[in-house]
Amino acid sequence: MHMKSVFSFALGNIWRWSNSKNRNTLINFVKKLDISGVELTFSTKEELYAFRLSKPNKKWLRDLEYVTIHAPFRLYQKAANEEEVIKQINVISKIYHDLNCKNVIIHPETEMFNLDLLNECEFEISVENLPQKSSISILNLREILDKYSHIKFCLDISHAYSWSKFETGKLIEVFQDRISQIHFSGSYRKKDHQSLQKVSKAFLFSIQPIKQLKVPIVIEEDMEPNSLEYVKGEIEYIKNFFQMDKKLRYS
Repeated sequence: MHMKSVFSFALGNIWRWSNSKNRNTLINFVKKLDISGVELTFSTKEELYAFRLSKPNKKWLRDLEYVTIHAPFRLYQKAANEEEVIKQINVISKIYHDLNCKNVIIHPETEMFNLDLLNECEFEISVENLPQKSSISILNLREILDKYSHIKFCLDISHAYSWSKFETGKLIEVFQDRISQIHFSGSYRKKDHQSLQKVSKAFLFSIQPIKQLKVPIVIEEDMEPNSLEYVKGEIEYIKNFFQMDKKLRYS
């Protein structure tokens, strides 16, 4: 299968759809979608520790082409407790191998670029570019990836746009050989993770360079609860974006 045809769906899209800390409940919705992968989004360590899969959901995930894990957003943070970090990494590792996952996404933090704790991990790792307010620049990301040759890069196009409409192109230029996947969503009126259907021409211009990449697309928006038909429509809209003429340009 051509990698461009891999469309994955992050549980973070529908985090509002369930009050349960156990993200298993969200998979019941995702199973109704036309996708070839799922990103298990654990925004907090509590969600990670609460994760218990039903047998049918476990089998379904294991049969998918591309399952990934988004580690808790603050896994690495200032004054992180090393013991706690290792505990979370061990839980992630168990889920990863249990479900035949392909990647673990980690947010870098300005206070803690030392990722040595991940050196012994037996799973694929990618760091993700963050919004401008995070102050983590391309130079910072380059420092991390230069130091840790085994770590790959997850390109978030919505985060990139908060820096400029040229940032996605710059990130591809610098990290092209290390890009493992794309976090795909729109940016609208300075809000990230929005629908692609309401973005500006400037945003569409900003993401044209991703069409040259042959990596999985992980849809990662903030979708309103209980709108399954809308979600299906959004997935189709995004798939169609990749079928459009690659030479199309936006002013």
